[in-house]
Amino acid sequence: MAFPERHFGVYKVLLGLSAAAVQSSIYLGVGHLHLTRSTELLRTRLDDAIPFLPITSWFYLPVYAGIFIIAIAGFRTRWHFDRALRAFALIMSIGLAGHLLIRAEYPRPVLRPPFPDWSQAFMAWVQSIDPPGNVFPSLHVAHTSSLAVLLQHENPKLGRWVMFMALLLALSTLTTKQHFIADVVSGFALAALGCWIALRVAPRAPATRSAAAGPRV
Repeated sequence: MAFPERHFGVYKVLLGLSAAAVQSSIYLGVGHLHLTRSTELLRTRLDDAIPFLPITSWFYLPVYAGIFIIAIAGFRTRWHFDRALRAFALIMSIGLAGHLLIRAEYPRPVLRPPFPDWSQAFMAWVQSIDPPGNVFPSLHVAHTSSLAVLLQHENPKLGRWVMFMALLLALSTLTTKQHFIADVVSGFALAALGCWIALRVAPRAPATRSAAAGPRV
């Protein structure tokens, strides 16, 4: 059933939260499958050289959730929001296929109590809910980067701020030892593919819309 424009806010919340719930359920389900995974498949010396910084866990999960919330609130037109949903679905599908086919696992340093500070306690909680096997590609990087690009396409100022947040998150995936460098690079590549399809291959914005309703591409 089509939502009238005056209900656009409800439409965004319902579909945005539903997409996030589906993504999280499948992601965690795949992560907890009993699959044989390798800790050496994607590991490099550069990965080993990156320091483990539990304090950056505050960028890893809260910023990830924050970008989704900003995106749901920040998209001003249904055209751009629908493009974001299409990119999200594509990224989720390809990313989860990668998690099943590229059976890598990060040999992360597991934290156990007692914890000396809140950052290590939070990092340990993140480790408890985020399986180490869902690594290639990084959906944290792919989803947040694509949302930043699509937001910038509609609202450059907001998009730049979200892109900065997404870059901090991408760095945190390395310093929390949740992802290999290859995962981050592939996450950016997947985001680029999702945005390209959403903005170039998807149907153009209706010609009757004003410039404020979304530029034609």
